[in-house]
Amino acid sequence: MDADGTSRIYSIWDQTITPQNMKSGKIPDGFWFGAEYLRSDIDEALMSDNPKNIVPSVDLNGHGTFLAGVACGNKIDERNFSGVAPLADICVVKCREAKKSLKEYFRIGNDKTAYAEQDIMLGIKYLWQKAVKAGKPLIICFGIGTNIGGHERGGCLGEYLESIGRYSGVCAVTACGNEANVGHHYRSGLLRSGDDVEVELITGNDAGFTIELWADSPNLYAIGIISPSGEYSGKTIAKIGEQRKISFILEKTIIDIDYLITAYESGDECVRLRFSSVEPGTWKIRVFNDNRGDGYFDMWLPIRNFISNDTFFFESDPDVTICNPANNIALLSNAYYNSYTTSAVADSSRGYTRSGYVKPDICSPGIDIFGPMAGIISDRKEKNDISQARYGYMSGSSAATAITAGAAALLMEWGIVRGNDITMDTVSIQKYLIRGSINTGVDVPNRICGFGGIDLYGVFQAMRGRV
Repeated sequence: MDADGTSRIYSIWDQTITPQNMKSGKIPDGFWFGAEYLRSDIDEALMSDNPKNIVPSVDLNGHGTFLAGVACGNKIDERNFSGVAPLADICVVKCREAKKSLKEYFRIGNDKTAYAEQDIMLGIKYLWQKAVKAGKPLIICFGIGTNIGGHERGGCLGEYLESIGRYSGVCAVTACGNEANVGHHYRSGLLRSGDDVEVELITGNDAGFTIELWADSPNLYAIGIISPSGEYSGKTIAKIGEQRKISFILEKTIIDIDYLITAYESGDECVRLRFSSVEPGTWKIRVFNDNRGDGYFDMWLPIRNFISNDTFFFESDPDVTICNPANNIALLSNAYYNSYTTSAVADSSRGYTRSGYVKPDICSPGIDIFGPMAGIISDRKEKNDISQARYGYMSGSSAATAITAGAAALLMEWGIVRGNDITMDTVSIQKYLIRGSINTGVDVPNRICGFGGIDLYGVFQAMRGRV
């Protein structure tokens, strides 16, 4: 809220609200689902004894609330707290969860929170349209990610964010993820033509999951599966449209294998393995190089949110673990470090991209970040009373990304609003922050922190010439 008690939220698009439970609000112009609540609606709710009858949108997990608070929350002296850009307007999209059929295809449990790429892209379109209508710069704080895709250009979502982020006055800040220390990436050594290699996969008590193998074009790799009991599926054939369903005599596990010979975003080969009713134990994925030349390949398990800690590659590689869409070279990709000790964090996803392009761009503090939690301690005694607001700590990639998003907002204000760089976009903010970054104790660029730690004051020092 502003000092006068009115909302700083420009608008909310809640994709989860259906026509059946829509008590107020309306479907936003140009879209066909969800409900939109404008600042006037929120101000009315703030003055009401039953605010949820007017604006029923609620943050159920607190993730978005915390990120918004860190990026641009109010300065609250009593709690010794301030967001990075405390005067910015806030535009909110609450994404609806992915449909059951999509979760079933990728073998994601119904108890896991996941979102469909097309709904996220529609949310980004909504934010951009609102920024254009308001005539204001837009900072997109993107605190989620996926291991699906070639870790190259960020997939459809990465390319869409890139296209939006190239407009003057728009900056897309993406979280690199928390995947470096969980064993979800395997990178092969040089596999000679005619040779094969066995990739050992340790599985825990997971109902299912999806693995993707990616290899540079024009190479094609074929695979076979060896179960924990030693049963061999036989070699499958790498050809266009090839699909195989593999079952075993002693294990109840079923594996669906899909060959995508020219996968989207790069034209490289993708082999998708979808495990169902997973039997715990050691599985072996035999990969055959039937090409005329030597080559490499990569494999990724899902992100840590979707599978247990007991499932991992036995010989995993912590590098090339940045989640999509942050692998896109035209987005501001943010890793994190421990600012209390000025040291690297084992979980922070590491670069580079699969083709070796430098990512992340920069890193920011991501351990024990203080910020607002969703909900209140108890019912407010008075309207606009902030004394019951809940604060707490969060660590990880998304919290660090909120800090960088706030810094990008301040930089965008200097560039666009104050007229110092009216062409400022995602790439230019990326370069500004890289030039002003601080030394984190290792040579740069590197796979852990990119070009260094964020330092907004250092940006302006660099522009006026360091002494």
